[in-house]
Amino acid sequence: MTYKQVVELRVQRIGIDGDGIAQWCGDPVYLPFSAVGDHVRAVLTVRRGGGYQGRVIEMLAAGEGRARPPCRHFGRCGGCALQHLAPDVYQSAKLDGLRKALVRVRVDPGVIQPLRRVKPARRRARLGLMRPRDPRQPGKVGFREHFRHEIVDLKQCLVLEEPLFALGEALRSRIAQLLSPGSTAEASLTRTDAGIDLLLTSAEKPGLGALEALAALGAECDLARIVWLSPFGEMPIIERRPVYMIRSGARVPFPPGAFLQASESAEAILIEEVIGGIGLRRPALDLYAGLGSFGFALADAGPMHLVEGDERSALALTTAARHLAGVTVEQRDLARDPLPSEALASYAAAVFDPPRAGAASQVEALAQSSIEAVVAVSCNPATFARDAAKLIAGGFRLDRVIPIDQFVWTQHLEIVALFYR
Repeated sequence: MTYKQVVELRVQRIGIDGDGIAQWCGDPVYLPFSAVGDHVRAVLTVRRGGGYQGRVIEMLAAGEGRARPPCRHFGRCGGCALQHLAPDVYQSAKLDGLRKALVRVRVDPGVIQPLRRVKPARRRARLGLMRPRDPRQPGKVGFREHFRHEIVDLKQCLVLEEPLFALGEALRSRIAQLLSPGSTAEASLTRTDAGIDLLLTSAEKPGLGALEALAALGAECDLARIVWLSPFGEMPIIERRPVYMIRSGARVPFPPGAFLQASESAEAILIEEVIGGIGLRRPALDLYAGLGSFGFALADAGPMHLVEGDERSALALTTAARHLAGVTVEQRDLARDPLPSEALASYAAAVFDPPRAGAASQVEALAQSSIEAVVAVSCNPATFARDAAKLIAGGFRLDRVIPIDQFVWTQHLEIVALFYR
């Protein structure tokens, strides 16, 4: 059901999705881009989370703690949610969801360390592409609006590395060649150590004009590779050089669309904390290993076993580890087939970095094992808290939690936590 009722509200708090939350008739109203204390007129749109999604149509009085958003697109673009908050309010909003998640599972939030900040420089992003039906209208490239499918055509972006933003500009100039009228696509842009990798996802096959345009785009922007993914399969368009990431000296092939931490500087902090948390305990496990950013960094100190579920990523790890003594690789879906506690008996430590759904099954086995130290990496406070509670119930002590602001100006938070017996 769609609502159009206009109401007067005062924002009481910031929610875990970054929206301001007010109350109307006892139900929460979620208001994107609002701040605590804002007195607003808003229209209720649809039901959401036991309350209503709202949209501010008039600011009657601004709350304290507001700041001037630095980006011209803020307020429409869904890429950022928190640019309008002053630094102290911003930090509190980022950490509030983590604190509440730990409290819900009866874990002391006092172990949370100060927020570690990084510059807004993302080396990967997924942008929407849209070609209007009207040939007089230009194509659009950008993030989608908050809770809407409409693409905001980016004329600036303060969170993308400059070469990625420039590639978005170049894609816009070729949309008429890439897409049919009225169609959309997704462009996944990743800056690898070999250059930018571009993965285009569309419901259509590329035509001859699109192939020619992409070949020219690759040369103009010095792209390493372009791949087109559709329901008809994955089509390599160009590969001007092999695509890879260097992981502590190991050259790891980069499969199209593979996982990579969004910020290089945030990844450096994660690696630093993982190395410090594991110490010299060997042999050790890297679970949900991805492309081995932790496993290869830890390999200098002794034997490492890397476990990854994705077939192509596991193959990339195997290729990179082929000439490294003491590094082994296993392909295994840890969500469906976790390593059992008896298989963990020969390891002294483990690091795990699961998807947003967390590592519930694997954590149960870790809690029952004799492993001495576990380092958890997570981008989801709720599933991290659930997994942390299981480890603590199994006899681990949560030493500290380090929050990292990898996704600057968004509600998302990266977490690394150290557990010891």
